[in-house]
Amino acid sequence: MSKEKIKPNDVIFKGDPSAVIWQSDVSVLTQKSKIYSRKDCDIIFLRKGVYLGSFNDREEYYLINDKRQSLFQLLFKDAKTSEDCQVYYINRLAQLENKWGTPNKIDVYDRDFDLHTFVGANGAYKFSVNNSMKLFSKVQGAHEKLTQEMVKEFFKSELNVEIRNAIATVFVKNKYGINDIAVITTKEKKIASDIKEILQPIFSEYGVEVNKFFIERFFYDEDFINLMTSAKKDNIINKMKFDMEKDQRKELRKENKHDKPKFAFCNECGHKNPVGAKFCSNCGSKM
Repeated sequence: MSKEKIKPNDVIFKGDPSAVIWQSDVSVLTQKSKIYSRKDCDIIFLRKGVYLGSFNDREEYYLINDKRQSLFQLLFKDAKTSEDCQVYYINRLAQLENKWGTPNKIDVYDRDFDLHTFVGANGAYKFSVNNSMKLFSKVQGAHEKLTQEMVKEFFKSELNVEIRNAIATVFVKNKYGINDIAVITTKEKKIASDIKEILQPIFSEYGVEVNKFFIERFFYDEDFINLMTSAKKDNIINKMKFDMEKDQRKELRKENKHDKPKFAFCNECGHKNPVGAKFCSNCGSKM
């Protein structure tokens, strides 16, 4: 390849290796034009905006049109040149990473307490192209190329709302409530896995696959959590006091039950007399 001279109508990748989609500047092809593949890239052909075909040879600098004459028949027919051609290289293996966050807090309702609070979260996800044509048709638009940053920005703006909705769905599905919030960090991996499962079909619509999904941290209404924690502490202390007083009352009843009376009172005058007296020492009435 290095010794072979590239002619003006030959198509070869000259873009940034990190580009996700790159368009060749060659728009006029001849029957003798050479189209070179790029390893790990899909190549899409259009003429006047009409899709003609795509190829994904895995060899670097493979001459695609050596064995793909059917495509060139569509391009040229009886003509020697074909104008208004577009050749795109789509990087299939570039793994992109986006940071995400919930700009608006997610409402959480707890049935046990009949109360509302909110959570927020942030993290990151990694994704790669698994359907070049879908990505091309959804994202390319009027761009001659798509850098990694452009693709990342597209998905960041398109999918942040979907991530927020996915988190809300997971909380409702698993019935996470106020009691769970304090220990929700121990469940981050499970929640991340559930969110990834929800997001995958949405990403697939754009021809990409979610490879990994991370949750870095959850945010809570700290004043509310502190208030709930304080209320729980007060409730525990009050219950302890009640139980102690209950035990004391129980012991006192036991003591009173077993104590023998030392005095007897006269039914006539109410005077206190020793137990066993037959007559009141004050009025003489019979006890």
